[in-house]
Amino acid sequence: MKYELSTHLVSIEELKNDISAEDYGELNDTWATSIQNAWLKGANLDRHGIVWISSKYLHTLLRVKKDLVNYHLATIGRAGADYITGTEFIGLLSNIFDSATTFRRRDYIRYSEKLYILIRDSDKAEVMRARYYEDLTDKKNKLKVQRIKKYKIKVDELTGTNLKTQTAEFSHIRSVAIYPDLQLELDNGLIVNKKTHEIITEKGIQNEDDLYTLCLAKGWNTKWYNFYKQTFI
Repeated sequence: MKYELSTHLVSIEELKNDISAEDYGELNDTWATSIQNAWLKGANLDRHGIVWISSKYLHTLLRVKKDLVNYHLATIGRAGADYITGTEFIGLLSNIFDSATTFRRRDYIRYSEKLYILIRDSDKAEVMRARYYEDLTDKKNKLKVQRIKKYKIKVDELTGTNLKTQTAEFSHIRSVAIYPDLQLELDNGLIVNKKTHEIITEKGIQNEDDLYTLCLAKGWNTKWYNFYKQTFI
């Protein structure tokens, strides 16, 4: 999933005791403490419960030299980024782990990863994710009514048959699974009857080109296609 940096990042300071209590085995006390502090200062949660990590602390968390941080960020297409997500961090960490030449360095990397997982799976993050997805579900459920009202829809937008409003569905054009960032866009969907939606689902339609091909095969309306392409470039 693609995420944009939230303007409202939340501190993880309340996890300080949990982080400092995490066993670091035989690692050097000073280095283990520096990794703990880097997580506490450099990591935040957004309203989705997603972990964001400041690039200023990546040299400590990844166990690399400061002047190599941007090089490593470039390998994931994030050169110059002020923050990266936890998912991006784990990708970097895995690459660095694979190239680590000593057991000790790999142990430090494992410890940093362990603290990331502690933060990601914390009750605080889980509650934030739960609230976000509840809100998302509520908003998705309103898309059908909003689109019908905005465009005064009375027929199935693909087949042209009379719309059975009560059972009709908002059918996403670009699928939620592959394009989650567009799931609340009113124009990333069409109002169709239940049977039409079942056919779309059965055919495994994932985007506008898949749907356009299906419309041609079924003799359905294709006028939506040009508008869609202009709206979602």
